[in-house]
Order: sequence, then C-alpha cells, then structure tokens
Amino acid sequence: MHPLDNPVWHALSGPQKMFGYALEKAARYRSDVSPFAAVMDESIQAFTELSTLYEPGDIASVISGATSFPAFWDLVGTVELRQFVCEHLAAETDREMHWVDLGASDAESMIALARSTNPGPFEKYTCQLGDYVGLKDDGELISMAGERICFDGFREVSAVCTAQGYGGRGYAQALVAEIARRQFARNTVSYLHVRIESPAEAIAAQVYEKLGYSERTRFPLQILRRL
Repeated sequence: MHPLDNPVWHALSGPQKMFGYALEKAARYRSDVSPFAAVMDESIQAFTELSTLYEPGDIASVISGATSFPAFWDLVGTVELRQFVCEHLAAETDREMHWVDLGASDAESMIALARSTNPGPFEKYTCQLGDYVGLKDDGELISMAGERICFDGFREVSAVCTAQGYGGRGYAQALVAEIARRQFARNTVSYLHVRIESPAEAIAAQVYEKLGYSERTRFPLQILRRL
C-alpha cells in the first residue's frame, strides 16, 4: 500500500504522534487538533482498538472502505475525497503578495476564517501541525493556507480559504504556492484533498491543477459514531 493511501496512520504513528494517541493498529488526533483517526488496516481488531480511544457519542473520521464494523461503531456517513499530488510547481503567481507567517497569536482569527469559509475541519491547535501563511487587510485575516497531515516524505496542504468578498484575486493560488515551495525545500511531496461535490470542488481543482497538482486517487472518508 502506498503511504498516501493511509496518510493519517503514517502521521500519527510517526512524526505527529505527539498530537494524538496511537495503539498497535489504531490512532487518532486529539479532538482539539483534528477529528481524523486512522486504522492500520480494515480488520475488526483495528476498529475495536480504535473504539477504546473514544467515548460513546464521539465522532471519528477515518479514511477507510470497510464494509463491516464491530458493534462499537455506527457508520453515519461517507465523504468522497480526491487526492492531488505535486512534486514541482508548474506555474507561479504573477502578482506580488505580502503574505505573513501565522502562528499561535493568530489562532482565533484562523479559526474564525475557517468557520466562515468551511475549507474543512480546523480546531484550536490545528495550526501547530505545520506552517501557515496568510494575507491580511487592515489587520484582518482574509486568506490563508497551511499544512496538516505530515509524515516522512509527504506534507499535506490544507485550510486553503479566502474570506467572502476577496475571491478571484489569486490569493489562494499564491499561498498554496508558498506552502508548496517550503515543502519542496524539505524534499517532500506536496499533496492535498478536495471533497467531491463540495461547493468549491471545481474551482479548487482548477487552481491546484494550474499550479502543477494532479489527481492521484479517490477514496472514502467514513464518519463513524462511537456507540
């Protein structure tokens, strides 16, 4: 299996283990970091192990195509994802952007922007998973991009979003390009995910493909509730 077929597992059993909890065949991020979890394989043992990391009523998001689960879990939904990868940029932004590095002091603004634009889950400490850069207008954060699921040889681009009223100016493309350049400087492959049938799917895919990303695969993200 290719590492990108199970990125959360490789991150949590490797360099990001301090952000979550890991057992022999199951792992999860802390709830204040990310809702994502992982199993090493789709065995009953793995999902049983995963259940010990959650309380009844908790929700886990797992990249999996499993068709049967132990009695501890209820499958409440499935989100289909497209995974894109890039090893070098095919295009650079032709507009100078005065981006800034984002950190802990920007966490509230980052969460607010993510909540208003819905690029995907973004929790209190998500910003600690990697580099984040953004653009501000009169002190207000209006666009950002950063990293999330990172492990040896691969780093994910995530939280790509722009505030309402600021779209169509190339902000997202410029910020993704900056994050990708940093990833390439670390000799890693840049990758990202786009939710199929999301409102921004077509536009996001066009932006990423223009930069040199290509679709690698598609897979289901299963939403499980702990019983």
